[in-house]
Amino acid sequence: MSAPTLTSARSRRPDGGLPARRALVRWVWRLLLREWRQQLLLLCLIAFTVAGAVCSLAAAHAYPPAATGIFGSAQQRVRLDGADPRQLDAQVAAVRGEVGRVEVIGQRAVPIPGSVRSLDIRAQDPHGRFGSPMLRLLAGHYPAAGTEIALTRSAANLFHTKQGEQVSLGGQRLDVVGLVENPQKLDDTFALAAPGSQVAARPATSAVVLADASPAAFSAYRSTDNSPKFIQQRKDFDQAPITTAVFALATVVLLLVSLVAAAGFAVLAQRRLRQLGILASIGASPRHLRLVLLAHGALTGVCAAAVGTLVGVLAWLPLAPHMEDAAGHRISRLALPWSLLALMALVAVLAPTAAAWWPARAAARIPAARALSARPPRPVPARPSVWAALVLLGAGAGCLVAAHRVNGLLISLGIIAFVLGLLLLSPLFIRSMAATAARMPFTARLALRGLGRFQARSGAALAAITLAIGIPVAISVLAAANTATDEQGNLAAGQLLIRIGSQAPVVPRLSAAELGRVQDAVDQFADALSTTATPLMMAYAPDAPQSGGGDADPGAGQPVVEVGHKIDANSWRSSALYVATPDTARRFGFDLKTAAPDTDVLTSLRTRLELLGTVRRDLIARTRHIQGSAYTSVPDSFLTPAALHRLGWRTIPVGWFVQAPHGLTAAQLTAARDLAAANGLTMESRDRQDRLATLRWASVAGGVVLALGVLAMTVGTIRGEATDELRTLTATGATTTIRRSLAAATTGFLALAGVLLGTAGAYAILLAAYADDHSPLTRVPYLPLTLTLPGLPVAAAVTAWLAAGREPGSMTRRLWE
Repeated sequence: MSAPTLTSARSRRPDGGLPARRALVRWVWRLLLREWRQQLLLLCLIAFTVAGAVCSLAAAHAYPPAATGIFGSAQQRVRLDGADPRQLDAQVAAVRGEVGRVEVIGQRAVPIPGSVRSLDIRAQDPHGRFGSPMLRLLAGHYPAAGTEIALTRSAANLFHTKQGEQVSLGGQRLDVVGLVENPQKLDDTFALAAPGSQVAARPATSAVVLADASPAAFSAYRSTDNSPKFIQQRKDFDQAPITTAVFALATVVLLLVSLVAAAGFAVLAQRRLRQLGILASIGASPRHLRLVLLAHGALTGVCAAAVGTLVGVLAWLPLAPHMEDAAGHRISRLALPWSLLALMALVAVLAPTAAAWWPARAAARIPAARALSARPPRPVPARPSVWAALVLLGAGAGCLVAAHRVNGLLISLGIIAFVLGLLLLSPLFIRSMAATAARMPFTARLALRGLGRFQARSGAALAAITLAIGIPVAISVLAAANTATDEQGNLAAGQLLIRIGSQAPVVPRLSAAELGRVQDAVDQFADALSTTATPLMMAYAPDAPQSGGGDADPGAGQPVVEVGHKIDANSWRSSALYVATPDTARRFGFDLKTAAPDTDVLTSLRTRLELLGTVRRDLIARTRHIQGSAYTSVPDSFLTPAALHRLGWRTIPVGWFVQAPHGLTAAQLTAARDLAAANGLTMESRDRQDRLATLRWASVAGGVVLALGVLAMTVGTIRGEATDELRTLTATGATTTIRRSLAAATTGFLALAGVLLGTAGAYAILLAAYADDHSPLTRVPYLPLTLTLPGLPVAAAVTAWLAAGREPGSMTRRLWE
């Protein structure tokens, strides 16, 4: 048996090498399993952030629409119009001769009873070369004969029919043999006929030609063919910028959460200070001591990333169907941005590891004797730079103003600068709150001074809460702004326009008995909505001859006066001109008494207007501007009573405007359409419903839950560091109520500061981004803001009150490990 030599002892590494580090990592893992209750809050906070980031990335990846809903698998789309079928066939042959293989979809529009809209009937091959991705069979089978039809669900609801029944389209009874949809355009309402069939005994009046020609061949066709057409080249929506922006935002949130986690690691270092002192006393190097906390942060990140990613994917699977209506297309559950999800998991591991670095560095520098005594270090005060914060806020505002909501790089730089500026202002905000403690009650004074004492980690928590609240507030405001200023919106969700006949300039004349019956039906419907129907009148010249109506209005009609402006020498762009009455003045917010006697028209239009539909077509309207609506079908031009009397015109009822106190449900819209169809009227409602509500409420809920998690983590770490103070309070007679009040006050003050700073920051960013036009921001989302502003601080304080009642054992005895 031989003894170890001096040479073999010297060949070993003095720090123990890989075996020593592996042993430390195994020890950290055993401690993590042993203390899982103490680490559960930090794990849940990071895991929830990762899960929210996964769901956000999946939603951002799936939300943008695909061009498949319009083009199918084709690259070009040509719409041809022609009243003569032979002319339409010639146009289709010309396209086929120039670009080669095509697919032709015949189309014809039929009126919808009781509605100003029409239904599109498409003669399309369900298994066509290019158009098959635009069709999906939901029930039954595809039509195969001229007497068969398939409807979308929305079309079936419009005509109150279902599979197996019959429907009347254009005067012909057809058998409904199936239900279909456009899976990439769910709001596409149409009827599907067999290819080549003549539905309603009439051929197609237009056609859509799908092609997959080379760019050179298609350019040659565009330059040579002069027939009436509308040509589109496929352009898929680029999802990368939106997904990348969401990833960047999720990374920022995760980094701010890691700042809060750094406070948790600081408490962990304090709790393990005696153990670290023992390690140092038996020869552990500062690198080994740092490795203890770094390994803890890395293992925490691995566990949180794995759990968060799994929970996020599992949460996305049931959430995806609820987003389909908002997105307007079917969503593949597993079509996820896997590369970004893997990168997010890596960030989730690196962020807590980096957050543990500074506490590990500070703990490794504590002398062994002091570490063995478990004497806590003095809190490090935060030193915020006010000037740096102001510079960053000013630079962010400048970038957002210069971006004009177009330049993506400037928008990103502006938002980052604003967030960094708010991060620097957070400790200053905490210090300002602590300065008001002298005038507060006892528990509030202790809470504010505690936040001020630990302002470094309180400031980091405030920055995380600010961002967690600022993001949903900004989304809610933008959703409300886009809802209010939607250029394609005709009416708001709670508005209806009920017309006599189809549309001006020819209005059917109703007898007094007919008008009374229709008025009673409209009033009953308005009463059911808890509102009133505002009658609408238009003017006509007595010497203007009556004319026969079209297909929708077979009776005689009265031509009415409209208002418009010239586009060129021979054409005008017209809009409805209603008669100003006390009812319309109250409904649309203008004052008749302020109109001058020589004023003809009160309007929100700012062009030079002419009165159309009169015997004389050279009447220039003398106008006065009034506040109008962002919706295109809301009445915005009114003929004054003085002008009506001066010109000798008469009035005729043309319809009613209904403003419900809330958005109309599908059942209420169906009832309105049935009322219109039963009384020979037409009804116009919002043609594009608000799809941003899901995004708005999901963002608010996610932000509130994340903010509550950050609050719980922060208050827990602050209370953990203040254990000695709480022990002293308990020894001097502090009751459970006082401890509850202290925790509730700390949480409530921090939540209130985060809500105020987050809302102010969100509005500051939006005001800078919309510097050229602040009108889109005038519509305030009161309900989401009400639930966020007073709701979050109250919920946080109540939760802290309920959770802080039981006295932990660490308050009555010191832990010896």
